[in-house]
Amino acid sequence: MHRRFLLLIVLLTTLPVGRVTAQTGGTAPDPRPNVVLIISDDHAWTDYGCMGNDAVRTPHIDRLAREGLTFTRGYVTTALCSPSLATLLTGLHPHQHGITGNDPDVAQPREAWLQPFFQHPQLPRLLADAGYRTLHTGKYWMRQPAAAGFTDGMGDTDRHGGQALAIGRQTMQPVYDFVDGAQQANQPFFVWYAPLLPHQPHDPPPRLLQNYAAVQPLAKAGYYAMIEWLDETVGELMNHLQQRGLDDNTLVIYLSDNGWNEFGKASPYENGVRTPIILRWPARISAARDDEHLAQNIDILPTILAACGVPLPEARPDPPAASLPGINLLDPQALAARDTLYLAQYAHNMVSPTDPAASLWSRSVIHGQWKLVAWVENPPQAKPSQNGERHRNPHTNLELFNLETDPDETTNLATTHLERVTDLLNRLDRHWRPKARSAESKRPLPE
Repeated sequence: MHRRFLLLIVLLTTLPVGRVTAQTGGTAPDPRPNVVLIISDDHAWTDYGCMGNDAVRTPHIDRLAREGLTFTRGYVTTALCSPSLATLLTGLHPHQHGITGNDPDVAQPREAWLQPFFQHPQLPRLLADAGYRTLHTGKYWMRQPAAAGFTDGMGDTDRHGGQALAIGRQTMQPVYDFVDGAQQANQPFFVWYAPLLPHQPHDPPPRLLQNYAAVQPLAKAGYYAMIEWLDETVGELMNHLQQRGLDDNTLVIYLSDNGWNEFGKASPYENGVRTPIILRWPARISAARDDEHLAQNIDILPTILAACGVPLPEARPDPPAASLPGINLLDPQALAARDTLYLAQYAHNMVSPTDPAASLWSRSVIHGQWKLVAWVENPPQAKPSQNGERHRNPHTNLELFNLETDPDETTNLATTHLERVTDLLNRLDRHWRPKARSAESKRPLPE
């Protein structure tokens, strides 16, 4: 496939860190970009107009895609809310940052996971230390947004959101007030907009639900209406930026925390882990659609820091988080050099704060158009509707798919491409080999 987007991608120049002071002694507007990170919740990668769905209405997200750099082959590291958001905060894989599920297992305190998690550098803190105001709204599983470096917010989040979940569903005013305050102070800002949309409960306004009267089953109609509700809030947010004259020099990034399907979420298949990743920054990025290169939520932190002129955090001397695994998505050379992504799926409840493999369901690798899903035998807390029984071959825990010819992952090719399976398993082990090596990689290859 031609890499035509490389001809259009970036007009990015080196941005100064710190404010520009005029010769008169006054303070000019900070030249660094503002950043708005939009994170939808439980949203399948196919359910956008820009991704080919003619039934659901997403005009405002479609406009972001049309005016920005859109990676259609975007992925999250794992298809659960809390570990996916933790990856956005740290730029690390779940086995590195330690947050593998949504809740601790029975009788274990969340603090056992939070204390080591906050020892990792956090995106809001890195930006705040560089002079940015940083706002939290919506989903956040770490109780106190200030612990991650958010300078502003909607209060503590309890389990996963608290009163901050009012954003989008009830009001956008906290975002507007924050943006206006930062603008008045000539201070660059970062907005974390993570509404509970289109997440359940699927209770859209009747005016939106009626747009899908012909959609069956009714549950899908409600889900589509929730997506349109999300899209409306994206339009309102973008309109506010435009009215304040901030549109041109604001980097807006859009992605979903994980996908959605009729079986729910937490699936290693495309409808669980794939999402479009959109970057819109009119001052620096030319519009383009990239259907070839691989992008992932581990890339959001290094991309934002590079755009804002903020150095990457120093490499930690202790594994497993010695360095950030992601790339700057606005670096054409880094994009061209990447051909592989790694994913992992875990049980909903976290078992051990020190051993992420204790709740591991599967490891996956995407190399070019090939995808291998390596299932753990008898995964903990697994339910048939969640652990992939729809596709699993009862004779093997290994599944190989050609995403180019079989994007719906209906045909397991593991038994006919043994050399490729071996190569992909070796790649998985080089990326992360759990302490107690999982059954999926100890078992012999299928005959």
